[in-house]
Order: sequence, then C-alpha cells, then structure tokens
Amino acid sequence: MKQRLSFLFILFVLMWAGLVFRGTSLKLFPDSRLLQQKEKQFSRSITVPAKRGSILDRKGRELAVSVPSYSLFADPKIIKNKRHVARQLKKILGGSSQKYRKQIAGDKRRFVWIKRKLPQDLRDRVAALKEKGLGFVEEPKRVYPNNALMAQVLGFIGREGHGLEGLEYKYNQDLQGKKLKQIVPRDARGRPLVGDARLLLDQDDGLDLTLTVDQDAQYFLENKLMEAIDRHEAQSAVGVILSVKDAEVIAMASVPGADANQATHYAFDMRKNRAISDAFEPGSTMKPFIIGAALENQLIKPSTLIDCEGGKLRVGKRWIREADASHKFDELTVNEVLSYSSNVGSAKIGFKVGDQKAFEFFSKMGFGRKVKVGLPGENKGIMHKPPWRKHLLSNISFGHGLSVTPLQLATAYLTIANKGIYQQPTILKSVSNKLNGKGRDLPERESYRAMSSEVASMLSLMLTQATTGRGTGKAAKVPGYPVAGKTGTAQKVDSEFGGYLKGKYISSFAGFLPSHSPEYVIYVAVDSPENDYYGSQVAAPLFSQIGSFLMRRSGIAPVILSQENVITSEVKGQTSRLQKDILKLQAGSASELKMPDLTGMSLRMAVQSLKGHSGVIKIKGSGQISSTTPGPGEPLQADTRVSLRLKRESL
Repeated sequence: MKQRLSFLFILFVLMWAGLVFRGTSLKLFPDSRLLQQKEKQFSRSITVPAKRGSILDRKGRELAVSVPSYSLFADPKIIKNKRHVARQLKKILGGSSQKYRKQIAGDKRRFVWIKRKLPQDLRDRVAALKEKGLGFVEEPKRVYPNNALMAQVLGFIGREGHGLEGLEYKYNQDLQGKKLKQIVPRDARGRPLVGDARLLLDQDDGLDLTLTVDQDAQYFLENKLMEAIDRHEAQSAVGVILSVKDAEVIAMASVPGADANQATHYAFDMRKNRAISDAFEPGSTMKPFIIGAALENQLIKPSTLIDCEGGKLRVGKRWIREADASHKFDELTVNEVLSYSSNVGSAKIGFKVGDQKAFEFFSKMGFGRKVKVGLPGENKGIMHKPPWRKHLLSNISFGHGLSVTPLQLATAYLTIANKGIYQQPTILKSVSNKLNGKGRDLPERESYRAMSSEVASMLSLMLTQATTGRGTGKAAKVPGYPVAGKTGTAQKVDSEFGGYLKGKYISSFAGFLPSHSPEYVIYVAVDSPENDYYGSQVAAPLFSQIGSFLMRRSGIAPVILSQENVITSEVKGQTSRLQKDILKLQAGSASELKMPDLTGMSLRMAVQSLKGHSGVIKIKGSGQISSTTPGPGEPLQADTRVSLRLKRESL
C-alpha cells in the first residue's frame, strides 16, 4: 500500500513538473499557431481609411471636398423574398428590379455590392425597409461644389479613390493620406475594447491643397470665354490670368468643359486642360519677342526705320504678306512695326537677329520647354533648334513655324511686365493639414534675368502704344488704366493632313495692366471663330472685359498718364522717337479717362476705385452702388463732380 502511494505521489510530482515545464516553455517559446489563435480570439485588426484632403482656392473656399456617403451591400444567402427586396430597391434607387434580382440571386455568395456611395437620404430610406441581408459601409465621396468650374485643372478621382486627372492625379499621394491599421483588444465575447482616443488622433488624413486661384476671377473668366464662343460661334476658348508680383496663377480656363462630378460621362477632349496641353502657332503675339531679341543685341532702336516694301516681301520662292491686304506699309519705325503688326517688318527684324540669337532669346522666354506650373499633361510646344531656313526664320518672326501653349505665352509676357525677370509660375500656395499643422515644403521656383530691364521697359512702352490710336489692340483698352498688349491672328494648323485649315483661325490677345505698374497678365484665345476672326475683333474686347473686372475688384484707382508714370527711369535718358510717341499717347489718354463701372460695389470699394479722383464725390443712400453720375464709360475729368447712389437689395 505504501509503495502504491509512493508511486502515485511520484507520478503526481512528475505531472506537476511537466505542466510547469510546459507552461514555462510556452511562455518563453510560444507556439506560432497558438499565438494566432490567441490574437483571433482576444484582438482584432481594423483599418481606418484616411479622409482625402480638400482642394481650396486662395481664400480657403472649397473647390473639391470629400463628404460621407454610404455604400449598400447585400448577403444574398439570408435574403428570403428576393423579388420583394428587388422591387423595393427599384422604388428607392431607380433602375430595374431585374438588375437587383440578378445581384442578389443565389444562396452561395455572402457579399455583393448593390450601389456605391449613396447620399444620406437614400441610405435612410433603404435602412427603413429593415430587410435582413442588406447593410451599409460608410465611404468618403468626392464632391466638386462648383460642378464644371475649373474642372480640367482639378481633375477627378476613380471609384477606388485614386486621382485620375488634373490636380487630383498630380498630388494624389498628398491628398489621399495613409490608411491606419490598428490592433484593437476584444473581451471574451469578442467586443472591441477601444478606450484610447489616440486611435483617431494619430490618423494621417490627406493634406489639403490651397491653390493660388481666385474662385471669383475663375468664374468671370470662364463666363466671358463662353460668351465669346457663343457670340462668334467658335469651337472653344482658353484663358490664363497671372499675378505679376508673385507669378501666381489667378485663373486658368478651358471652355467648354466637363462637370467634374460626372467627368467620365464626357469625352477626353472636354476634360483636358488646353491652357497647358494644346500648343498652337501664336501669330502676332510673338512679335514683341523678335523685337526684344533685336533690342537686347543692340541691333535696332524703337525709332529705327524698317522698309516694309509696300506690304509684301519675297523670300526665296515664297512671298511674305501682311495679314490685312489693305496694309501696304512703306517705312515704319520698329515701334510702328509692332503697333501696326507688320509681318514684313517683323520678318526683316528677324533677319537682322538671325536664327541662333533668336533661338537663344526665345529659350530664355521659356519657349520650347515646359513651364512646370504644377499640373500634369503639360506640352512643351515645338521650337526646332537652328539652323533655320530663311523662310522659317521669317515665319517664326511673326508667330508661325513654331508652337507654344497659352501658359508659355502668358509667362513670356509676365517676363516683360516683371522688368525682364523670368519667374516660373505656380498654381500651389500650400500643401498642408490645417488641423494638425502637418505638411510639406513646395519646390523652389526657377527665376533668372531673361532680358535687361531697359529692353523690358521699352517693350512695355511699345506694347502700350499698340493698344491706342491706330494700334491693332485698341479694343483692349480699359478705361482709366493703361494697357500693354498685342493681338494675334494665326491660321489653324491641320494636324491630320498638314498645312493650314482653310478659313480657320485662332484669335488671341496677350498683355498686362496697368502697363506703368503691372498687376495682372492676361492671355485669351478663341479657336475657330466664324465671321470676325481677327484678334483685334474677337480677343481684344475679351481682354478689356476681363481687365476691367480685375481692376474694379482689386480696388486699384484709375490713373491719368503722365511723363512721370509712363516714361520709366530706364528710358528717360533716351531722345528717341519712342519717347515722343509715348508723350503723345499720354496727352490722348488723359482725355480718354472714363468713369469705371461701380454698379453692385460696396461704398468702401467704390471710393477706393475713385481714389485718384480729385473732384467732389456726393453719396446718397446706403447699401450697394445702384447708379452713378457720370455713368459707366462716360468722360471723367479731374474736377468732375461724381454722384454715387446706393440702394439695399431686398431679400
């Protein structure tokens, strides 16, 4: 008996020692399979999707934003009356009941999507059915509050939330953020034990893009471009507005466009950003740059006489003619060559410059390479390296034989307005998260001197004269503000068969204002207008409307030109004919000062717009400006008595 008890005692001790050893070994050397079972039973891995960052204009107004939506799914196995459920879904979601019956047919599948990204009201109506087997997953939905406004610049995202075009594509990594994977402990019943709010605080949501674009200027630009299309029965139109001081894109438009909320319903041609993707021959808007090359190399002066040979010039076996057959110029100064837009005169200046020096100067202006404004799909245009045949050199001198994008040309005019400094434009102000302060620095922008300040000032003066008197750009004038700019009328290239399309033109205008102290560069182009097609008829008036809006909105006071604010320090020492011509311009412009359109402005904004007026200003009423005396566009002398009548809008 004692032996048996001893044996049992020894066995018990051995078993106990074995259990201790096994427990210790599991603690020190755990089995991977047991660990997996433990993790499944007592913890759960969940993935929290990041919220996509917003795209905002320069004032923080939303251009693209993510809002909650609800995606409906079904478990077909537990839906009993499939016919009834399908009919109910048809009533709420539309479509056909057969489609829904097909989706939830069978009993083998346990998960199927019914409809993605439903709004709250439809989600609530489906939930109210209380049908077993239907459920929802909350997903963010991308919304573009302004529909088609700036759609080609913004781009859009696909079903899986990835950017497919425009800013959404270019900055997808910044916008989408990082998904957060978190291990959440569970109790014995499998319920999650989330007691730490850091689960949400540590979430890396997408960064917001704050653009340099002004939503109001963008809307006005698109609206005026569409009006021009309707008025001239044109195919399309494009426009770019740049700020001179900081080289920021204030507006960039291609019309007609697509609704960004339904982008895939539109053809690609409606979705592409023509301001950077389409390159075409610039026509006469290129003439300031061949003149600039000649001035920079000291080959001419603004007063140099050019023999324009009665309006036609033989180059090899071909003839160079003026755009207007009635123009039969003989001798013109370089200043007049630009002002009257002489093709023959520009070609002869090109011959003085030569292909190599012309190519070098144009390259400094940014032609033949991408601007790299921060948008995908940019075209670098076409500018062949020398040698150029004489006929090609003559054509390039007046804007044919090379192609540029609207943004390239606007940037080149920005260089003139910026006293010869090339400044790479940008469309981004910041990439950051306003809630936690996280973000990233923007790349440094390219900047260098492309031409002397003296040459830039001379070109500015010459372009100012091109918008007055007999200049081709006189329709671009903005009452009260001197304008520097140039018209362009280029034959449209036949991209399919080569050569030019008969009767098809691109009418354009490029310039800046006020010319004595530039604030904005504006470029507009209208593709294939019917009836009128000259840039002076189609694009110049469009520039005037946009320029007037920008001046009114900026509150910049109208000016009366004088020697002090027209003849800049760089050219005051010259005794050229240019100086005399500009002084004549000053005398004529003083009498042309007109009352700006103040309708709808607040009193503060209206008074700011009249800041340079020295006469009496009488104010009657309160609210917004309803009418003025003198009326918009009427002569405004220094001592004119101005009456402002205000009225509150009724709700």
